[in-house]
Amino acid sequence: MRAHVLIPVKRLDTAKTRLASVLAAGERAALMRELVEGVVAAARDAGVERITLVTAEPLELPGVGRFDDTGLPWNDALEAAMRAVVTEPIATVVSADLPLLRAEEVRGLVHATPARGLAIARATDGGTNAVSMRPPAALPTCFGRPGSARVHAELAQAAGLEHVVVDLPGLAFDLDTPEDLERLRAAA
Repeated sequence: MRAHVLIPVKRLDTAKTRLASVLAAGERAALMRELVEGVVAAARDAGVERITLVTAEPLELPGVGRFDDTGLPWNDALEAAMRAVVTEPIATVVSADLPLLRAEEVRGLVHATPARGLAIARATDGGTNAVSMRPPAALPTCFGRPGSARVHAELAQAAGLEHVVVDLPGLAFDLDTPEDLERLRAAA
């Protein structure tokens, strides 16, 4: 697939602070690394052309590029990465904390990307866990904003771009809170 997957990753020593009541700092860092590896595996198995981690963390994974975000806020770092490293016709941003993500869901998101526009993977809370766009950097992303799936759709519409919302379980469930961790453990 002629797509480039970008995976934004916070520094591991500050990852998943909302889980501090149930996991120690080292456990949260290990969990985050495991989650990143799982998302990378799903993207790789989906057959995307390239995968790049967007992070200040010195993570090295075989066959995966790294764009140093120099501590920029996520959305700014993603825009910089798209402009600097993406040469494929589709840029797909996938959150690093999707423990149930499967290769077919990554493929589904990329295939849903309009000829000129966005495919938005809606999180269970109405946020955005992934966005796939053609052309790359067609719009700035707005990860982290409340209701960002709706905001992404509104930005696309205002820019005259097509958009489609993709609701798939592995793209919808992100691991942020102790309750999410309990749900994940119950599902396992």
